[in-house]
Amino acid sequence: MNNQKQQKPTLSGQRFKTRKRDEKERFDPTQFQDCIIQGLTETGTDLEAVAKFLDASGAKLDYRRYAETLFDILVAGGMLAPGGTLADDMMRTDVCVFAAQEDLETMQAFAQIILYVKEEMKKNNIPEPVVIGIVWSSVMSTVEWNKKEELVAEQAIKHLKQYSPLLAAFTTQGQSELTLLLKIQEYCYDNIHFMKAFQKIVVLFYKAEPFSRAF
Repeated sequence: MNNQKQQKPTLSGQRFKTRKRDEKERFDPTQFQDCIIQGLTETGTDLEAVAKFLDASGAKLDYRRYAETLFDILVAGGMLAPGGTLADDMMRTDVCVFAAQEDLETMQAFAQIILYVKEEMKKNNIPEPVVIGIVWSSVMSTVEWNKKEELVAEQAIKHLKQYSPLLAAFTTQGQSELTLLLKIQEYCYDNIHFMKAFQKIVVLFYKAEPFSRAF
């Protein structure tokens, strides 16, 4: 009788495939940006086509994870580098709020596009206060501000008055208004030459709807 144990069969030269849902997806805002900008380039300046593209992309791209990148693109035209500038080596698009003609009709059209994204974010449970913080940062970070305190207030009011409809679109809740107020306060505190502009900005937003009368 042969007492030698029979070896169990082994597999060689094969690997078990890991299911995609078991793999941890790498955070890659640059790839996300490239996908969005490529789609915006293909749609051109047809804002209805842009809205349809963004609506369809919400089912394929992770708007929740890349919310900040998405709003950088829609507001400023591309992902912002540290310091609030558009990196030269990054893709960019002219289909954004900052590149739009400075007339009310065009600005409202772009606000409507961003509302499409807002609906997608609701589906992904991204709170409006988070969104308004991102929008505020994008709006403020792409401007070369005057270093003189007596001039920067006027510059800020002119800039923010233009984009107040955009900010108003994301301050439909009391918590969102409070978040925006705190963001303004933090910005003015961190940028000392904005201290005298704080009150003027608050008054502007009170009149231009980002802040409600009940606020």
